[in-house]
Amino acid sequence: MKYKIILLTFFIPFLGICQSKPYYKQTITAYEIKKKDTISKKVMVTHLDSIRKIITTENNILNAISASVYKRDKTHSIIEVNTDRLYISTDINSKGDTIGKVIYVYDEKKNRTENYQILNGDTLNGQKRSYNKSGKYTKLYNKYKDSHKYYLSNKWKYDSNGNTLKSQTYDQNGKLVGIEKFKNIYKKDEFISTRSESLNGKEFIIKSKEIKKGNVRTIYFYYNSFGFNYGIKINHVSGGYSIEEDDSEGNMKELRIYDNQNNMTVFVKNVEVKI
Repeated sequence: MKYKIILLTFFIPFLGICQSKPYYKQTITAYEIKKKDTISKKVMVTHLDSIRKIITTENNILNAISASVYKRDKTHSIIEVNTDRLYISTDINSKGDTIGKVIYVYDEKKNRTENYQILNGDTLNGQKRSYNKSGKYTKLYNKYKDSHKYYLSNKWKYDSNGNTLKSQTYDQNGKLVGIEKFKNIYKKDEFISTRSESLNGKEFIIKSKEIKKGNVRTIYFYYNSFGFNYGIKINHVSGGYSIEEDDSEGNMKELRIYDNQNNMTVFVKNVEVKI
């Protein structure tokens, strides 16, 4: 059985130092489950100001089986710049040493056009994006290692409703290595999108099917993959599925992932309260 490693958005823990008064508190709790037992738990608490800008974020990792707390070097992030065009966050360890920076650059429409991750003075990665008139990114350029030059990494095409029709992936030599196609169907109160993938010129294989109705999105998986999100390991099993419920603003309220035996393997809950 072949597995594909997927890269998911990873939430970087930090404690931002800021003088703003918190108005909202968000708590995301993520559970990794095996045979109905919680084997990993991650809690992320975020405080936001009145215009919903992040003030502080902190987290703790618990192992629910041993009830132990994993100790790690305490770090915090200082937001040096936070404007419509530039964001710079500096990570500092418990000794007061700068260990990294995250830099975002935005255009006049607030689209993030550049981002850089710096660790111990070295730029780990750099990316540049271009967008269409609707604010959808159309091209992604990745920075060559040990160089100031960039290469085209991904391209996207969208339908008239702004949903992806096709994406293409290139290696650093300019070779097309992957294509994804999306068959989108619009019904009165339902959106259905079937994703197929071709790697290195091979035939297209159906990978997933997404059904969105109201604020609930269900994705059925036809492949095996794993990655990390919310600080826990997430497995997608062929024959399994996920159910995500969003709030009125499109933010995730609850996420459940199941294997092909209908066993829940991941549960994530996002709760926000006004302070």
